[in-house]
Amino acid sequence: MKQDEGRAARGLRMADSQGGSPISIPERDDAVLRPTPQRDRAKNPALAIHAGKGEPRTGVRGCRIIELPKIADPRGNLTFIEENHHLPFSFKRFFYLYDVPGGADRAGHALKTCHQFIVAMSGSFDVRLDDGRNRRRFHLNRSYYGLYIPPLVWREIDNFSSGSVCAVLASDRYREDDYFRDYKTFLDAVGGDGR
Repeated sequence: MKQDEGRAARGLRMADSQGGSPISIPERDDAVLRPTPQRDRAKNPALAIHAGKGEPRTGVRGCRIIELPKIADPRGNLTFIEENHHLPFSFKRFFYLYDVPGGADRAGHALKTCHQFIVAMSGSFDVRLDDGRNRRRFHLNRSYYGLYIPPLVWREIDNFSSGSVCAVLASDRYREDDYFRDYKTFLDAVGGDGR
């Protein structure tokens, strides 16, 4: 009871992903943050904050936007990622891109076995994905949404806003031999036609 009063006094709230209206944080209950069927999410807005394996697909093989939990607080919002919970892979590496000069592109590769999750921590940028048959561009500009990219998907990142920070969680440590750096070699490997 005292915890609830303390949270209310501090103004802690969670944003409801369906309309942005705040809801109270329930007592810490691991069931609240575990994946639940869509019908359970509709009954309880607190469960809708969890993003995971059921998020909408993008049209590019296996890629999807994942909404992360957002805890709204007048002192500043908080978003978190828990290993083996919010992403469809365990992560071993975290890196970020920053101070990218205007007009510069980053990435320009595909990975053979590594999964990645890209988030715009600050500012915005575009991620272009290509699985050899389908292409799609995503504009990332919210720190509580990220783009999951499985292996064998070509990615290019461009259109960086001033002061943007691109954070990447990866399933493996850096290994140069895991990269396709030539687009034609990538297309040959995936049997794509590069439409």
